[in-house]
Amino acid sequence: MAWARLVVTSLLLITPAWKVLREPDNPIYLLGFIVTAVAFAAAVTVRWLLRKGRYGTWIGFASSALDVSLVSLALVLFTFIGGPLFGVNSKVTFEVYFLALAATALRYDKRICAAAGGLAIAQYAALVLFVTWRYDLNVHFAGPGADETGRFVMVDQVTRLILMGSATLVAMLLVNRATYLQNAASTDPLTGKANRAHFLRRAHSEFERARRHRRPLAIAIVDVDHFKLFNDVHGHGVGDTVLITVATLLGRNLRNADMVARYGGEEFALLLAEATLESARMKIDMIRRNVEAAPLDLPDGKEPSRLTFSAGVAVYPDDGDTIELLIATADMRLLSAKRGGRNRVVAGPATGEHKIP
Repeated sequence: MAWARLVVTSLLLITPAWKVLREPDNPIYLLGFIVTAVAFAAAVTVRWLLRKGRYGTWIGFASSALDVSLVSLALVLFTFIGGPLFGVNSKVTFEVYFLALAATALRYDKRICAAAGGLAIAQYAALVLFVTWRYDLNVHFAGPGADETGRFVMVDQVTRLILMGSATLVAMLLVNRATYLQNAASTDPLTGKANRAHFLRRAHSEFERARRHRRPLAIAIVDVDHFKLFNDVHGHGVGDTVLITVATLLGRNLRNADMVARYGGEEFALLLAEATLESARMKIDMIRRNVEAAPLDLPDGKEPSRLTFSAGVAVYPDDGDTIELLIATADMRLLSAKRGGRNRVVAGPATGEHKIP
């Protein structure tokens, strides 16, 4: 989004710059250039903040509010310098509202869409009300620039406000649709947890954050013990229940900053932000005991009747300097846990474990 704003504002500078060069004494052209230059400078500033890793939700709200406010400011300046009809009947400048409102959809936040749209509508409505209260528009109909600005028609102004509201609604619907598709593409339909692809994206992001701030990051791979037997003996319905139970207990015992995902089949992957090897081991072992104690409502008394899992844990930076290496190390330790008798957590070099090059 920051790159898009930077490119768009630089392109929008072309026309006012050309007009100022051709007619440097025209105050409206000069104001249009100044306002657009401020928008470009703001885009550069936001991009710089993001490169410094200083993103916050407030930046999305602030930059969107600035976008629509600069359009409103340009129209207000046109009103005072060129006359009221230059402000309320502007065509090119007014249409920039729609560009700003469309851009809010790229932030994937309905709150920003609604806030920017509401602000734009309120500002333009205030300008229209001020113009009708402050000026005798009948005089301006026949005054200088009347051919260029046209007539003031209140129905047209109301239509403009309706169009702005419609653009806001469309932006919000686009965000709704994009969010739905994003969730469908990143969520495991059975357990409701993240899928493998989403986990890997998040893991790479968290890994870069951990490396940048020199903080630990733990990865755990969890595998349900004897899962094939649950399916073969009790049926796939029970197997699905087992996976849902494990996923629920894993998610219930994690912090908001952590993440659990269905990694594949009966395997789950956990991402524990700022967790050391020992704290991660204690956390996973506590969850393992909770899973073991969870009651299973089985339709028969056949084995297996007890739910357990095995897990391997690796942590940055001790066990690797890439996310792929951490996952491979955690997976190797998972195999050690299963070979050691299952229902256990291996969080350090186990007997027979080889260092991954």
